[in-house]
Amino acid sequence: MRIVRTRHGARVEDGGLVLSEVRRDPGPTHSLFDVLAASISTQVPGHRVAVLGFAMGGIVAPLRALGFGHPIEAVDLDVSLVPPFRELSEPWCGDVRVERGEAGAWLRKRKRPFDLVLEDLSAHVDGEVTKPPVSLGSLPMAIRARLKPSGVAVTNVLPVPGRSFADVFTIMAAPYARAVVVHLERWENKVLLCGDALPPARDIGRSLRSALAAIGSCEATQLAVRTLPR
Repeated sequence: MRIVRTRHGARVEDGGLVLSEVRRDPGPTHSLFDVLAASISTQVPGHRVAVLGFAMGGIVAPLRALGFGHPIEAVDLDVSLVPPFRELSEPWCGDVRVERGEAGAWLRKRKRPFDLVLEDLSAHVDGEVTKPPVSLGSLPMAIRARLKPSGVAVTNVLPVPGRSFADVFTIMAAPYARAVVVHLERWENKVLLCGDALPPARDIGRSLRSALAAIGSCEATQLAVRTLPR
């Protein structure tokens, strides 16, 4: 894993994959992080947002550019990338609190429920970046338990060896009445949105494209949203 300085800030690379990115100012990353940020800004039914798996805060620049100025509470097992995030973003990032810890345990300690939880955890298995076992184990129910009834769960879904995306979606969406999948042209990742009161996939797609276009992200024209069959 290495940090590469760029014209707009810095990014974290591992084996040719971009794991996280931070800008010197609010704006688009022209990457998956824009889609995650737009999923938050357009679908959050309130102001309390939790981020599981912060890395170097790739969602913060596009999220602030989208006008979401509320506090962000985050947790990560490895907080070594937080100092470079602070270095580049301190003047504009607002209230971003990052704690070191395991995502499930951290969630269970929260006394107040969240409006939205972003699950952006990853693990390295045989040289591949995938989801950790907890993402398919206890975490989906732990997230649901810490969401308000109207809350939304957003998950960055990576390929999982030995499982189809359909299997992974079924497990992660099980605690919710509705779920949609955002398919991205340039990324093998999928973005899963779950909740008991989600809008129709068509409306979510329209709002995502509008938000991404507003900040000039190239991802605005490179996504499709589909309802997850239940």
